[in-house]
Amino acid sequence: MDYDVLIVGARVAGASLALLLGERGHRVLLVDRDRFPSDTLSTHFVGPQHVPLLAKLGVLEDVEASDLRRIRRSRTYVEDLVFEGPMAPPYALAPRRDRFDAILVEHACRRGGVELAERTTAEGLVEEGGRVAGAVLRQAGGAARTVRARWVVGADGKFSKVAEWVGARSYEQVPALRPGYYGYFLGLKPLPETTLEIFFTPGQMGFIFPMEPGLDCLALELQPPDFDAFRAEPVETFLSRFRALPGMAERLADARLEDRIFGTRGVDNYLRQPYGPGWALNGDAGCLKDPSTGTGMGDALTQSFLLADALDAALRGEDEKAALGAFHQKRDEAMLPGYRFTIDYTRAADIPTEALDGLRGALTSPALARSLVAALPAKLPELMPSAMPRLTAIANGFAAARRAGVAADGQR
Repeated sequence: MDYDVLIVGARVAGASLALLLGERGHRVLLVDRDRFPSDTLSTHFVGPQHVPLLAKLGVLEDVEASDLRRIRRSRTYVEDLVFEGPMAPPYALAPRRDRFDAILVEHACRRGGVELAERTTAEGLVEEGGRVAGAVLRQAGGAARTVRARWVVGADGKFSKVAEWVGARSYEQVPALRPGYYGYFLGLKPLPETTLEIFFTPGQMGFIFPMEPGLDCLALELQPPDFDAFRAEPVETFLSRFRALPGMAERLADARLEDRIFGTRGVDNYLRQPYGPGWALNGDAGCLKDPSTGTGMGDALTQSFLLADALDAALRGEDEKAALGAFHQKRDEAMLPGYRFTIDYTRAADIPTEALDGLRGALTSPALARSLVAALPAKLPELMPSAMPRLTAIANGFAAARRAGVAADGQR
């Protein structure tokens, strides 16, 4: 074999997997149709539960070296109501994909000894004895060549050709729910602290992801009938809708759009069978959901650690069905709760404005607001049963951070 692993797709899922496998001594070829650095559609959000994975991967320092702002607070607007609190520990980040992906690729090549083939497309798979054994590759402007590998991994995104060629079975499928548009804005008036902001207003969701100083990613998720109107006049429609959100007309007064507004009709939601004889899927190729919860890059990193363990075991002679079967089980255990929550969250109907009047009343008085906060924690298991595992994990993170802070104060 020419390589132990051939990975098709060199963005977050492919590059992180390549780095992990390369550092374990495996021969890895990483191919992508793009050249790096280059941009791609993205929510840009790396949540606090996934930032430690960047540290574990050994890339966090370089990712933050682009002067990213650490997002330590979260603010949610439900029409004219505002709820704000600390971001779960440690913090979140919103990197530009051209820099972020290039950093992962650079680490894979430098630290992992991975071979990179840019501007290279996979045109088909090679099969031998009922098993995938490589791929036919073509570099832009060049001739096709056959590369043989013990494993071929499709990290080639939502339109994965590898998944198509192997006939990977999909399950828990849900058609695209909402179209979305986003753009990069310079000079948006910031809040006093770096804060993730989410706006829920009738028929849409708005997002502000703080990136580098003076640069923010603004996004809208819409209803399907709105897509054509946006596509006709994307900039004007986007700005009109965003200025109508609470406080945004003033904050956008001196801001300017960098480049253009990017958009998509929506993404299909699915999980796919992630392995078979000689092949595996990673990232969006194996599991994709609506971007409204902003966990796509974190999900890709999570899968990479799980798949790297499985492929490493198989390459070292362990039973591959057992190793990859365990990966499938662990992947679904990690992905399914968030996947199902995202579907329910994105499908949820708008809250009737009259139903919010009780909350509006409670928030008119500090005493009433404090009473509401005192009563709410005991009611959460009843009100949010499906969300309690995640909520409990986040609460435990706050408790651990508080204890660590107390211990540090005691040492001083």
